[in-house]
Amino acid sequence: MDVMNPPTLKHRASKTLYRWRSASLESHLRALAPQWRGRALEITTETLGANASFVNYVRHHRLLDPCTGQHVEIVEKSIRKVALISSQEARFHRAEGMLAESTNFQYPECLGVIETPWESLIFTEFVRGKPPHMHVIARQLAQGIAELEHLSHVYLVSQPLAKAALYWSMDFFRPWFLLRPRFNFARCLPALAQLGLADERFAGLAERFKAFLPVTSGMAAKARRSPRCISHMDYLRKNLFVDNGQLHLIDWSEVKVGRIGFDGGAYLGSLFRRKDMKVFLAAQAEFIEAYRAALPERFDVEQALGNLRYVFLLTALFHCLRPETVAEYKERDRMGLLLEKYHYLLGMLEQG
Repeated sequence: MDVMNPPTLKHRASKTLYRWRSASLESHLRALAPQWRGRALEITTETLGANASFVNYVRHHRLLDPCTGQHVEIVEKSIRKVALISSQEARFHRAEGMLAESTNFQYPECLGVIETPWESLIFTEFVRGKPPHMHVIARQLAQGIAELEHLSHVYLVSQPLAKAALYWSMDFFRPWFLLRPRFNFARCLPALAQLGLADERFAGLAERFKAFLPVTSGMAAKARRSPRCISHMDYLRKNLFVDNGQLHLIDWSEVKVGRIGFDGGAYLGSLFRRKDMKVFLAAQAEFIEAYRAALPERFDVEQALGNLRYVFLLTALFHCLRPETVAEYKERDRMGLLLEKYHYLLGMLEQG
């Protein structure tokens, strides 16, 4: 089956439309692709899995382009609004051209965004490919992340003052992001103290992990003063596909205006959570070597690596300390590995 990308919208001034009432899928597609107006659309739809906050649904639509007769595949994501505020992901997709010059990552083309008072509807190209083994693509990810940070930083600093409030609201250091559980490992410490009472190998660790609170606070203060960029923040196997050697990055549900190095920390934190130490350490070394080489000279490499360690610690501490993770390791009889990871993290504290 020949499949074409979603129809080009270059003739439109903007890919964002605003609607004040409910409409059918066909109506939305005709609005985004004016050449389809007045033509019948035969659409088949499959619902895809979605677990991000505020996502109503993700759907995969297949149809024949009534103008060309070619097959078209489109993903529709509905994100509900709170207090009429547009989603971060919709705001990201409305920043047209930000990553157009990317060569290391391929991004699904955005057909358009439809904003209603109660939801953001995002229509993008459907991506096919094979999910990679995350530790195997460390070098490719490092190169892609360095490029993403460079392109998005250049874009952000070139934006007019009128858009400052928009990007401020997406900034990682806003309270509505920092209060989320995944950035607050301290709430897991009471459960770790209870584990220490039941298993002497973990005795006293909760108190030792408290020392990370002032450390991460100091790292955050330094990060706030470093160059801003767009950070994907969700480097999981479900969000990456390899097709003909090209690495495709999808799903911007967790997108933030972050800082250089944040995405590397998010990737390594996720890898640390899922892999044994030997695999993690090898991938980490490969990633950092490639990232150092790929980061443009305009950025301070050590500052970027400091930011990487900051987000790595936030991610790794929360995911490794939370009771759900402890229960998972108990069930799989891998508490020794979990203890090894705890000692690795505490070793980072001692290294400064």
